[in-house]
Amino acid sequence: MVEFPEFILRTLFAGACGLVVGIDREIKAKPLGAHAYILVALGSAALMVVTLNFSLSSTANDGDMTIDPTRLIQGIVGGIGFLGAGAIMTSDDSNRLRGVGSGAAIWGAGAIGVACGLGYLKEAAFLAGITFLILNLHDVFERYAVAKRGKDDQ
Repeated sequence: MVEFPEFILRTLFAGACGLVVGIDREIKAKPLGAHAYILVALGSAALMVVTLNFSLSSTANDGDMTIDPTRLIQGIVGGIGFLGAGAIMTSDDSNRLRGVGSGAAIWGAGAIGVACGLGYLKEAAFLAGITFLILNLHDVFERYAVAKRGKDDQ
């Protein structure tokens, strides 16, 4: 069983990792703000810990009941897909699909939350850091490509 102090640590850590990803999206005024990333990571972690505790409880050990905590991960991934799709379903005047990065990042925030809920805090911190890095490196490369296209057009 995951005791309450450990539950608090895992969920707060998940929220902090969600903030690392979400603050980038918030600053850049992307479709999903920091609060969405925090809540997805926090909620995913909380659901994971509660499910783990339930699967280890005496109620779940009843011979007539089958508990598989990994099924929750499937539900989290599918549910977050709806948030990502909502972020992606916007387009601009150039007919380019927008929000794909935010959709992928919110899915990553769910994975971070699941990792925290399972107790893999180092792994979650790594995921948050690498997601933040990828989101920012993409912007650097995009600015470079736009500048290069501008020079080539002249």
